[in-house]
Amino acid sequence: MCTRAVCGLAHYLERDGIPTTLIGAIRDHVALLRPPRALVVRFELGRPFGAPDEQDFQRRVLLEALRLLARPDGPILADFPDGPPPPPAGLERWSPPADPVRPENRPRDAGELVAAVRSEIARLLPLRDRWVREHGGRRFDRITGLDPEAIVALTVAYTRDQSIANPLPQYALDRTIKFATDDLKHFYYQAALSLPGRIGDVELDDWFFGGTMAGEMLLRLRAALLDSDDPNLKQFGETSLVPSHQAHRKPSS
Repeated sequence: MCTRAVCGLAHYLERDGIPTTLIGAIRDHVALLRPPRALVVRFELGRPFGAPDEQDFQRRVLLEALRLLARPDGPILADFPDGPPPPPAGLERWSPPADPVRPENRPRDAGELVAAVRSEIARLLPLRDRWVREHGGRRFDRITGLDPEAIVALTVAYTRDQSIANPLPQYALDRTIKFATDDLKHFYYQAALSLPGRIGDVELDDWFFGGTMAGEMLLRLRAALLDSDDPNLKQFGETSLVPSHQAHRKPSS
């Protein structure tokens, strides 16, 4: 994938006579880094070959990237012509665990929001537990060791005041907030993925940030961090708390 480090390494290898080719998902980012050769794809981040279990399509992407090695001119920025393949015909359509929360129904008071998110967590807990059982006890929502209800209280507290004590002093505050909010998102995603049907990363984020109280809570936290005087918290709010394809969303209050 076309990260700053990988693109830099590609230039060093090319200087020693070793041709390189890369795959990137964000065209403007790849163009800015100017690797010797790169294939730009229109897939979700983290899926450079398009979709799981689609071997023929993945082979097409790989061969298209390798063909760039035959071109000595550069830097080369080529576009893969197709988007990802659609789900197989007849695959059961994924449905969200609960009806999406409409903006006009989202709490405006912080106390009401905490209560609403905790109620949402209680409804999703059996689904999260089912996912864990079906995957041999694996958990992706225990980075911090904090339970979801504690993370909710912490998130709302930092939305109001970023100067309160850090409950995980072994980390810088921006890391604490990142790990805690990642735990909360993973709790929700495991619950959602326990339901039948295939769902992509973007659709999952659309559901979380557009249709849950927890998503609303993180959007409010992001708005607060963007106004923070702490440059690390401000940068975290700008780049890491909400995925780039959800950055257009605004909190309801």
